[in-house]
Amino acid sequence: MMKRELFLKILKAGGVAFLLYLLLFADHLRGSPAGVIGSALRELTAILLDPGTQWMALLCLGIYFTAFLFFRWRASPSFWRAANPDLWLAFGLGIMAVLYAVHYVPSTPALTLLGGAVVGQGMAFGADWELHNSKSKILSWFGLLIVSFLIVCLTWASLHTGAGRTYEYRGQPRWFGVWDNPNIFGLLMATGVVLALGTAATSLNLLSGINGKWICALLCFLAAIHMGRGLLHSYSRGAWVGTVCGLAYLAVYGFGGFDLHQVTVRQAWISRFKKCRLPFSVVLLSMLILAFWHFRGTDWHPAQRAFSSVNTADFSWRNRIAAWEGALQITAEHPFLGTGWGQPEPLYEHYYLPPELTERGAFELNDYLMLGATLGIPALFCFLMYIWLSLKGNVESRKHPPPPRLRRAEKAEIQDADWLRTVCHAGAIVLLIGFWFDGGLFKLPTAATFWILLELGNARNHETTEASKHE
Repeated sequence: MMKRELFLKILKAGGVAFLLYLLLFADHLRGSPAGVIGSALRELTAILLDPGTQWMALLCLGIYFTAFLFFRWRASPSFWRAANPDLWLAFGLGIMAVLYAVHYVPSTPALTLLGGAVVGQGMAFGADWELHNSKSKILSWFGLLIVSFLIVCLTWASLHTGAGRTYEYRGQPRWFGVWDNPNIFGLLMATGVVLALGTAATSLNLLSGINGKWICALLCFLAAIHMGRGLLHSYSRGAWVGTVCGLAYLAVYGFGGFDLHQVTVRQAWISRFKKCRLPFSVVLLSMLILAFWHFRGTDWHPAQRAFSSVNTADFSWRNRIAAWEGALQITAEHPFLGTGWGQPEPLYEHYYLPPELTERGAFELNDYLMLGATLGIPALFCFLMYIWLSLKGNVESRKHPPPPRLRRAEKAEIQDADWLRTVCHAGAIVLLIGFWFDGGLFKLPTAATFWILLELGNARNHETTEASKHE
């Protein structure tokens, strides 16, 4: 019996690893001239891009999404509550499906958006299923397994600087790895850095063997160093900002409520840090101002790239602001139903692009404004509510201590599960920041990673939560 369970776990782990590999490196595999996987992906891409068959693929994805949502919430009466993020997600995707059906225009971004949501729901369903069948009923190995696979895949990708096309910043090559865009590469490397550092702290708490936990933490730190090197050479400012925000989320909502019950740490220092948040913030702001004053004339290219955002002669941010203005104007003229898939870009190019600018590529880099211009304000509002409630739910759950009657081991498992969800949400925050500056919600590698991490952060044992409320 135990051998059968072990075989099933290995089979599940292999399936999840293969799926993540395909989602992250589909473009790279599709471009390879040889290989069974590459040829199969090319055939699948041709089917999805065919106007006569794309609607069938979208219909199948909608059925999968509905099925996952039903199985996740069939035993819970709280699905129809306004505080449920999945309800808002269902409303938003429902609006998207209706507009897609009424104004049928084949659109790869529509497939990517719905496909990413299906993958996220599927991963969350797998985590809920493992929790339901787990002996602890609190902590599942499934979420930690997915995060570990993501770190391994992204670490491998960080070893590739990119070949073929050349991207440069003032003569310095920008790395883009196995993808075709340095901004996508930078966002994924930033996500990997946050996940690796968060998993290092998680491993110190989860693994009981002293040697094992320190070895795992060391491997995570080495992975973070490799991915940090790739992040630096991507010269992606959005990814850099996302990294800072993700690590700040880990520090505030993770370490502040994380009990390192297997590592010798004085709790007095943690409480003192909490009391000194305001002075610490002032000191940090002062250090940032001094760093800006010191590096404003430096020859170090990463610093020049970072501080170019305040340079009035920099055309990059000026193009983006012009694109944001154009997207807001389009949304204001089509507030309820948007313009439809594939329509905002030609509208901006013909009617809203300033005469002094000739590059319209910046218009596609802000996914939030693109979503509002394409589907309208109601769909954008549902998407933002889904994100807000997802992040807020994890924070609110950490404010409620475990029931006093639980054993110490059970309380430790609850803290471990909360920390793992915080790590997943920290990685999702990196991508959320990047979607504003560099796009990625309609790109398969970043979209799939975002939906998986956000939904894994939402996955929780509803029975345990309800039991805690009645204590």
